[in-house]
Amino acid sequence: MTYDLVSLSIIMMIAVTCPIITQLIPGKPMPQTVLLLVFGAIFGPFILDKIWVTKAVELLSELGLAFLFQLDVVLGAFAAGFILRFVTPNGNHTLNLKLEGVGHGFLIPVFFVVSGASIDVKAVVADPALLITFIIMLLVHAVPIFVATTLDHRVNPLDPQDKLTVSLYCTTALPLIVAVTSLAVQGGTMHQTTASTLVAAGAVTVFLMPLLGGLTSKLMKGETRLIAPTA
Repeated sequence: MTYDLVSLSIIMMIAVTCPIITQLIPGKPMPQTVLLLVFGAIFGPFILDKIWVTKAVELLSELGLAFLFQLDVVLGAFAAGFILRFVTPNGNHTLNLKLEGVGHGFLIPVFFVVSGASIDVKAVVADPALLITFIIMLLVHAVPIFVATTLDHRVNPLDPQDKLTVSLYCTTALPLIVAVTSLAVQGGTMHQTTASTLVAAGAVTVFLMPLLGGLTSKLMKGETRLIAPTA
């Protein structure tokens, strides 16, 4: 019981602090999800060992995963939703707003902090080649997105630099990576070391892809201005 209270108290502190830190950073280069993962890794069992992933913490983390992907098939969610719809058949905007506040303001941050606590930082640092490989694989993911935007024949198509920027931004799939790796580790189909490296690669892309997208957009627009004929 003590471990549960200590872990949840630290997680709540992190969940409250991260949005404040994100707002204070000029330009907001670090998304809140990355901060949650970083603090989770720092306070997790592999570094400070202050967050213990107990059964209670795991339950809240799984509820956060359900809210993240809006899954109603989690055990008990269907029954709870049925009861709520029976009590308020026409819906209750205030109640739905409060539930979403609990989900997005607490349960989803719990999921990311717990996922960060599961990251084996030493294993990631010990195998940088695997980390770089995963980052390159995520970069390659931008190619089919760019091709899809190129084949999209609309009346007002995107400019080439905008297509490249959109493709790079679409490769930042950190929430999906965290969710899939968490489920894979729980199911025994992925080793924790591999999952840690993959999540770390996803966190790196959250910084790298927008940076590359902004740089390529500026460079291509600059080249367009140089090539454009002067009046």
